Amino acid sequence: MTINVDSIIETVSVNNIAIPQTGLFILTSGFSKVPVSLAFTRLSQNARYSTIDITFPQEFKDEHKNGVYFYSIEDDNGIPFESGYVKIVTEPGGTNGSVAYTANTETENRESKVYYRPQY
Repeated sequence: MTINVDSIIETVSVNNIAIPQTGLFILTSGFSKVPVSLAFTRLSQNARYSTIDITFPQEFKDEHKNGVYFYSIEDDNGIPFESGYVKIVTEPGGTNGSVAYTANTETENRESKVYYRPQY
């Protein structure tokens, strides 16, 4: 699952039909191991999936929180209903440290030099 955090409330679909009406969406980073509890409200539910609204803090979308997190969906009493991994993408994003590669002319245009060509 991937969540693009652009606003305070983000709508997500989960493959579980036993999600409670309200509860906690808990994100845990593999780096810091500090859980972040976010409130959610179930919008709809059918025979295959549930749709929930997750409420993020105001400053969450402006922070560099990009990465893969472990998530857990729990009810208000702490009983887990679903868990797994989620990719979080925030607006600033940051850079990935990549450097553009520009090939030399021979490689770029696929020109080759022939050093030896047998005569058949």
